[in-house]
Amino acid sequence: MNTVLMKMTEAYDYQSFYEKIKDCCILDCKSIEGTRCYLDDLAKEVLIDRLVPFGADGIHFIDSGNYHYLSLLWLTKIQEDFNLILFDHHPDNQPPSFGMITSCGGWVLEAQESLPHLKQVYTYGVGEEVPIEQISKDLPIYISIDKDVLCTDDAITDWDQGDMKLSTMLEMLDQLCANHEIIGVDICGDSGENAPVGGKINNLTNATLFDFLSENIL
Repeated sequence: MNTVLMKMTEAYDYQSFYEKIKDCCILDCKSIEGTRCYLDDLAKEVLIDRLVPFGADGIHFIDSGNYHYLSLLWLTKIQEDFNLILFDHHPDNQPPSFGMITSCGGWVLEAQESLPHLKQVYTYGVGEEVPIEQISKDLPIYISIDKDVLCTDDAITDWDQGDMKLSTMLEMLDQLCANHEIIGVDICGDSGENAPVGGKINNLTNATLFDFLSENIL
């Protein structure tokens, strides 16, 4: 299984979970300008180039929720019809504030408008949720997790947070893995702004998520 960790901030410098992952590929992207919350065109080209060697399969750690738009870059690699399962305290479907710039708050809308293989988005963490068992099993799924959906006992993020417990998320992931083909997973919601404080909690949660997912998806 491919595991890629993208360092956009110093968040992972206060964690150690990935040091135990065999063949984890670390991409240090901290020096790339024009990436925080909004992704300018030049930075987008650089990031796309760095992701060329990788497919959408596997587990991708993508730092703070300020960089959740990186999910869009992974989704562009999928060349078959699929559904997106999103764990997030925010829907990330807002139109761009200016121009057509890619943003952490609008990447889902951009994906829906630009990716013909993306058929449906199911979001968990913002209310009015479709029960897991009602998600079509006819298509494979890609899972994107923003830890800001979790309560502060299980994650410290750069955004306001929900109240989902990690145990609840794991139960939902267990249902998804048992009944669906999983293309890949990405995980964000680390604390770039306050990395020293969030490091310990996020390190444990990231390790738990990786262990579970690596045992339950091919």
